[in-house]
Amino acid sequence: MTASLIEQLSLREISPRDFESNFNPRRMGNNLNIAYGGWTLAIATNAACQSAPPSYHLHSILGHYLGPTLTDRKLFCTIRKIRDTCTFVTRQVEVSQVQDDSSKRLVLVLLADFQVKEKASLLTYSAPPSKLYSNFENIPTMDSQLQSMIQAKAISQEVVEVHNLTFNMLAEHFNQKPCPEGIAAQNLRGMAKHVMTTQDHLPLTSKTSADWFKAKDALENKLQQITVLAFMMDASISFIPLTHNHQFLDDAVACSSLNFALRIFSCGVSLNNWHLREIITIAGAEGRTYTEGRLWDRDGRMVASMTQQSIMRPKHSTKSNI
Repeated sequence: MTASLIEQLSLREISPRDFESNFNPRRMGNNLNIAYGGWTLAIATNAACQSAPPSYHLHSILGHYLGPTLTDRKLFCTIRKIRDTCTFVTRQVEVSQVQDDSSKRLVLVLLADFQVKEKASLLTYSAPPSKLYSNFENIPTMDSQLQSMIQAKAISQEVVEVHNLTFNMLAEHFNQKPCPEGIAAQNLRGMAKHVMTTQDHLPLTSKTSADWFKAKDALENKLQQITVLAFMMDASISFIPLTHNHQFLDDAVACSSLNFALRIFSCGVSLNNWHLREIITIAGAEGRTYTEGRLWDRDGRMVASMTQQSIMRPKHSTKSNI
């Protein structure tokens, strides 16, 4: 039986400032021995949260991926206390792996900032999604959508099998319903490159993809909620520019997140409930892309935002190492 996601993202405390992952990281969207970036980010987020007093709430994580995380060895987190005041707590987290020569190589570094809950807010507001999306109650399941695409001869059974294998972790641990108004639902995250979409007339920076999701396993506390939030908000960000341009991962020699900014706008995010995520790419140049994913609860309140700059090298490039 597969362990729950929160079990797989759990840590063992080695010392007050050092943690080790209980499981090796897993890959997603990559055929190489390279782990899903959201896994590493979630591990680092978990460590940061465990080092902060429980009365403080995480509101931002800023950092960089420093290199590929390997799937055949565990992760180590080292915590540094940057700030401890009556209002804010700041932690630096370095994530590393032991190499074959016994040296340690950093794979991620981040700054996590926590704040005590304010007694009141002078202003309370959030931007809505850029367009109206179907409610999750009216959207077929992911499997039903895939079968409909097969019946419409938009994709083959073989493509579906490759898709499911590539993104298996999402299906294992989340209920997902891609919104039919979004591009990713219409072209299977870009794998159905030939399929025309309802947004083909729009410029790349106006195209969107969206989905509703919630965790399959019950998340029992704030630490688990935030850890899984970090895991999920990393998904699809790096390659959505390809999806929105009738392309997929095989059209780039390198497509990986370089840096990230996860901002949380609510102290009570609960991924036990359905949330709507919309992703839009904002800029692309110099072999990099900049993309944002926004997350709303069922009441239309934006609860989180993830922005990332990613490497995006064309296939004719002779350099593939990142």
